[in-house]
Amino acid sequence: MWNIWKVELRMSVRQTSYYMFLLFWVAVLSLLFLLQRNAAALTEYTNMAGTIMNVILYIIPLFMTIIGSFSIANEKENGQWRLLCTYPLDSFSYVLGKMGGQFTSQIIVFTFSYGLSLCVGLLMGGSFVVHWILVLYLFSIALMYFFLLIGMLVGSIITTRWQALTVSVIIWFFFIMIWPTALIGILGLVPYTWIAILLKIALFANPAELLRMVMVVKLDGGSVFGQSYDSIVQLFHSTSAIWILLLYVLVFTVVCIMISTLILERKKRQ
Repeated sequence: MWNIWKVELRMSVRQTSYYMFLLFWVAVLSLLFLLQRNAAALTEYTNMAGTIMNVILYIIPLFMTIIGSFSIANEKENGQWRLLCTYPLDSFSYVLGKMGGQFTSQIIVFTFSYGLSLCVGLLMGGSFVVHWILVLYLFSIALMYFFLLIGMLVGSIITTRWQALTVSVIIWFFFIMIWPTALIGILGLVPYTWIAILLKIALFANPAELLRMVMVVKLDGGSVFGQSYDSIVQLFHSTSAIWILLLYVLVFTVVCIMISTLILERKKRQ
């Protein structure tokens, strides 16, 4: 597992696209931080904070799903995965190593870009609240983690990079772009008394939506969600919120890793 982890990290760092991502994140994050350079502070959830969060919410899931799926799909397409199958390497270690290497490389490039962009914002006269900076950073890292896992799952299922790209875009479009519309359409078909319960279940079915809600609540903007989510908002304000999120991360990770492992094991026997 550790060898796969190190090889994946080394390969990612050596790619030209890795440094293109660095420049891309610096440009995007600098522009986002400059949006609020005229504000004295950003101490709560505002329209500006919502704009920054939405831009990140559109970009990160798409890129991470594609990167994660390409990581495995590329090796399947060029035959490298079949070669690895001849070695005493189990699929669990392979998936875990791939995920670890990709996540580490993406954290490095994003953290460096985030810090550099923050310096640009400060030099241009912006002022930032540490709590807001940390919440936005953790929100971005968590998005990377969840959608890299989804990407790894996609890469385990499909066989070519073209299929990986197609499925990744479909998943991104569903979870990010049309999720509210799809949710409204589905809830319109169920009895009214079920709506509140199904809304809460749907919240945990979409990691992007869950993270968005957690971030808004942490920035004291929970009232924007309305009365239906009052109990969830109060829950995320409580001290038990961190344990619920950790449990969610653990369950989501185990499910994605195990499904990916089972699929690769079945393909290996074919």
